Amino acid sequence: MKIVQVQTQAEAAGAQRISDMVGHGLRERGHDVRTVFMYRKTHAFDLDPYADFILREEPRGSLGRARAAFGLARYLSRSRPDAVITFQHYGNIVGAVAARWAGIRTVVANQSGAPQTMGILASIDKILGSAGFYQANVVNSEWTKAQFDNYPRGYQKIISHIDHGVPVSSTCFDRATARAKFGLPQDAWLVVTSGRIVKSKNHLVLVAALAFLPDVHMALAGVGPEQEALMDFAGRHGVLDRVHLVGEVPPEQMFEFLATGDAYAFPSLTETFGLAAVEAAMAGLPIVANNLDVLHEVLTTENGQSAAIFVEANAQDMARGLAELMAKPQLAAALSSAGLQLKQKYSVSRMCAGYEALLRA
Repeated sequence: MKIVQVQTQAEAAGAQRISDMVGHGLRERGHDVRTVFMYRKTHAFDLDPYADFILREEPRGSLGRARAAFGLARYLSRSRPDAVITFQHYGNIVGAVAARWAGIRTVVANQSGAPQTMGILASIDKILGSAGFYQANVVNSEWTKAQFDNYPRGYQKIISHIDHGVPVSSTCFDRATARAKFGLPQDAWLVVTSGRIVKSKNHLVLVAALAFLPDVHMALAGVGPEQEALMDFAGRHGVLDRVHLVGEVPPEQMFEFLATGDAYAFPSLTETFGLAAVEAAMAGLPIVANNLDVLHEVLTTENGQSAAIFVEANAQDMARGLAELMAKPQLAAALSSAGLQLKQKYSVSRMCAGYEALLRA
């Protein structure tokens, strides 16, 4: 089967990592899969032989977005795939319309955000999903699925729950070597985190928590528009020397970065899955996470063990959770053990088999 995956922007973020894994897994199953990005945002996929770009830079204004949309429609018309898999709010909408324009009848959409956070895009998505523009609509957690409970029956009947897959590194990384590679202090107790540096990821709270933890350092893997504001905030709170930004870490190096940490913190304000937190748990790190229902769901093993301490996403509570891990090594070890058990639950092979079943149906 010839398949095109439609992504909005090319960068090393969660949705892009999922499509990368799905593409690789389906190619291993004998399918011809390419991923087209509506625009290039970072260099993350420049060397990917299966990646194409409609625009080489972020579109500006309505005219730029129209160029990206019409470019995608022409791309699909030329490539004529048997099916299209779309990702992210804008990618779902534009990808489904462009696929219909190009005569492609099979579209599998992915709901990577709760509808109440999508604004006008939620209304358009509801119309398209109810009108048959998607043949299948993938959610990655039961929590996300429940957000569509009041949607029309035509929309709900095409929803399928496929857990994200998370690749597991077969390499055992030495902590001292990993810290040296990323320029991190060797002797500090280090909390690590990852993700785009945007307001919704709530990294400011984690920086503020350092004021309550005088011996703790923080390392963050990611880039984003709030980076300068984050460092200004750290300077004003007197913790700048304990905040370490390592930049965008390629997926193949993420487990090496996680090996630098003593714990992982995840103060994100809104998630539909929490791929970064699950990845850290599977790397064996004890987690301190925001008290979100969806994180309780995904960070619990199939036999009911939790891989995280859940706290409210404010500086004092995040600091309290991290201090508890420092003071109770047995608790940290129990959380780490539970996280390692998530490997089967979030198997990449299981995820790809789920997508292949939808495409064949």
